[in-house]
Amino acid sequence: MSSARDFAREKGLKLVEIIDPGVSAYRGKNANEGKLADFISAVEGGVIDRDSWLYVENLDRITRQSPTKAQTLFIRLLDLGLTVVTGMDRRIYTLQSVNDNATELMVSLLLFSRSHEESKTKANRTKGNVEALVKRFRDGLPVNIKSVGKHPWWIDESGSQYEAVKKHEQYWPIAREIIDLFMAGHGAYKVKRYLDDKYPKGFVGGGEWDYQMLIRMRKNRALIGERTIVLNKKPSKKKQANQDIWSDKSTEPETIYVLKGYYPSLCTDEVEFIKLQEVRSKNAYHSKDSTGTVNIKLLSGIGILRCGRCGGTMNSFMNKGKPRYICTNGRHLQKNCTGWSVNAMLIDHCTIISLIIGYMDTDRKTGFDTEVITKQIEILNDKLIELDKSIANITLAIEKGFQLEQMINKGIELQQEREKLIKDIDRLVQRKAIYENKGSFEIAMFDFLEMIQWNVMIDTSNEIRNKIRSVIDRIIEEVTIDKVDGCISVRIKLIGNDVVFVFAGENRKPNWKFDVEYYTSSIDKNTESDLDIRNALGTDVLNKIFEQLDTLRGKFLKLLKHVMDEILPVVGYPAIDGKMFWPNTSGNERVVVNYKGERHTLVVKGTLPTNIAALIKDSGLKRKEFIEVYRVKKMLNE
Repeated sequence: MSSARDFAREKGLKLVEIIDPGVSAYRGKNANEGKLADFISAVEGGVIDRDSWLYVENLDRITRQSPTKAQTLFIRLLDLGLTVVTGMDRRIYTLQSVNDNATELMVSLLLFSRSHEESKTKANRTKGNVEALVKRFRDGLPVNIKSVGKHPWWIDESGSQYEAVKKHEQYWPIAREIIDLFMAGHGAYKVKRYLDDKYPKGFVGGGEWDYQMLIRMRKNRALIGERTIVLNKKPSKKKQANQDIWSDKSTEPETIYVLKGYYPSLCTDEVEFIKLQEVRSKNAYHSKDSTGTVNIKLLSGIGILRCGRCGGTMNSFMNKGKPRYICTNGRHLQKNCTGWSVNAMLIDHCTIISLIIGYMDTDRKTGFDTEVITKQIEILNDKLIELDKSIANITLAIEKGFQLEQMINKGIELQQEREKLIKDIDRLVQRKAIYENKGSFEIAMFDFLEMIQWNVMIDTSNEIRNKIRSVIDRIIEEVTIDKVDGCISVRIKLIGNDVVFVFAGENRKPNWKFDVEYYTSSIDKNTESDLDIRNALGTDVLNKIFEQLDTLRGKFLKLLKHVMDEILPVVGYPAIDGKMFWPNTSGNERVVVNYKGERHTLVVKGTLPTNIAALIKDSGLKRKEFIEVYRVKKMLNE
């Protein structure tokens, strides 16, 4: 740059430096993507004067495209009124000078031709080098491919091309710390602030930590040791549509190499990498209030919270500083559901009780046959092997350039299927470990009680809630919330147990009850088929089932009493407020009527649902008269 400064001083010009690293002059990308493209646009738009001077080290710094395209770009610059100066020989080009002296144009053409050939030769040499090193890697030998792309910042690439890359002594521990922060539920902004505080100016080159780098890092498959190399990379369809005459369109096929095990793995395994990808999508349980405080919901975002009306998922939102769960379908007026919501504190309270009962239930720990899980794991592992073979075949086809777009789409589809399979296997492995390690429940119970202090439950910004979410995700299979005639019911099923814990309002406000029932999935809830099954089983079998259910009910009621009277008060929990099961109701007596062969429930006083009001109107009676005539029993569930 000293020569440029000297030249500017000689000519009385003001020097403005433009540095454009990593944008190809060989493909012409710098003419429509990089700083040169910005410079041309600024001149065309009048932001930069047309009589400005463009100083370059050599003409090949402008472009290394084919001679004809390079010449066209060169003339375009001169046509704008610019003066082009080459520092190597201090030659000055203007539109008038090349028109007056054709030799200058010929010299520029020769220079462009030479630089293009040099770039082409270098590209071919690079391609050959990469292909040879890829073959060497697949033969099981160490490699360090530096000629294309970049290695991640936590990798040490200082060795020769015949040595394996290794962990960077300084940056590897920090990179692992970043993964731990992401896995704990922290977002990129929070991680950046943490790094800037703990390691100020600690990024590569002494810079501050980059937010966009953290976003890219989380998605980078280099975290599990995988490197992808693309030769003759084609632009996206959008970029292809925007390409102009300055861009060389390569006719060579795109080649993709996927090298598994190229890097040391920063993630503990592929399961952790997949979970890392889920962290961002599960951040729906994070929301900010008007003060900017991040609120962490316990149940939304982990796929267990269901609407009892439509079977859809429920998510969370804050209402006047209080968390609530709302049906996602109803919120968007889908699946014939309405946007009804419920106080999250009630659901969370019931969930914590269910978790503790589950921990204390020894039958749940010892009564489950782990051989069943073992067989399931074996089946899924066999599927995974077959899936890996299919992905390997797709990868090979992509490398050879066969129907590239179709193959890539199929590969993405198979990879998504593979990730789901790995998650399923991991959950089964964790579940099996839980059932086999009986002593861990008591230890986990103590740790769990340490986490679920009441002040943590009411403080939605407390980061300990992220740990509670992890426990819930491992232990609870499904939480179904319903609301019938203004009365809330919560059904909670734990993994490894066919019994469902039921918390629901009973009779009238503020009464509530705890019950147990056998689990039936939503697809099994068919009244007619249920009646057929009852008839097929016979009275004796049904009586035994009901006896067993009564025994279970008695056992779990004792556990419930122990949890609510002796365990939860120690960590600050109040008793469940029964009024929360009856939101927006007056506590009036509820009666059942039989009108035209159909049963309906209604309150004696207060606002009536539209359909009930229509029935009373149809009868021609007043509400009191209607109840007296058609009432079938005094009170619901009495």
